Amino acid sequence: MRFRLSLVVTVLLCASCAKGTPTNPVLPPGATPTPLPQPSYVGIGRYSKLAEITAPQSVGGIPFISFIEVRQSANSTNQQRDVAGFAYAVKGQHSISWDDGAKGKTVDEGTAAWMDGEISHVNFTASDTVWYMVAVRSIAQRNAPAPYPSFRLLYASPDLTAPPAGKNLVHQLAMITMEPGGRTSAHSHGGTEAFYVMKGTVQLAVNNGTRTTVAAGQGASIRPGLVMQLRVVGDEPVQILTYFVTPEGEPWQTNVQTVP
Repeated sequence: MRFRLSLVVTVLLCASCAKGTPTNPVLPPGATPTPLPQPSYVGIGRYSKLAEITAPQSVGGIPFISFIEVRQSANSTNQQRDVAGFAYAVKGQHSISWDDGAKGKTVDEGTAAWMDGEISHVNFTASDTVWYMVAVRSIAQRNAPAPYPSFRLLYASPDLTAPPAGKNLVHQLAMITMEPGGRTSAHSHGGTEAFYVMKGTVQLAVNNGTRTTVAAGQGASIRPGLVMQLRVVGDEPVQILTYFVTPEGEPWQTNVQTVP
């Protein structure tokens, strides 16, 4: 009797699997199921870290973050007279040479590298190159021109929260890409984030009640501890260059299950 009952149950299960259900249909060979909708606080996009370094604080007092576009003429060398920061190669290959002759570095288009100390920027090519200088600066430098022959200020953040004294800072530069309908996860950071939109338009939602539209050619910044989320606006893909400055030991990012 037990054997017959087991056989009946097995047959029914097999029949159910063969027929499928409305939420789990049987698909033809090679087909894949449509993914289930993700909660609105879950990110749909891609995050790519470009470079990261941990370094002692070099800016005293109240800081701000700037994104500066530098255009360097063909076959030229410019000495670095600026603060430490990231070089992101936008157009062409960018070369960095430390003036003590100890080392050099090549930054390929679409990649980034940290720059500090006495260095030179070199363009070995026969065409102009373009790169971004992304750095933390003292508010005492806010109105000072950038020390480059040809530059354009893309975005300068408001005055930011000074990090705890005596702590090293973790600097990270990354690229966020999202298709129409995309979004980041709802999250907070243990440090400051500043970003510059290179392509497309996003809405920045923060749990202080603000909703800000940030289009290509514009930037924004978020203070530590605030819950935020970026959502794509419109039908154009989005490309965002983003910079994080986090006191060592603080969480870089904490995802949450609520929408700001």
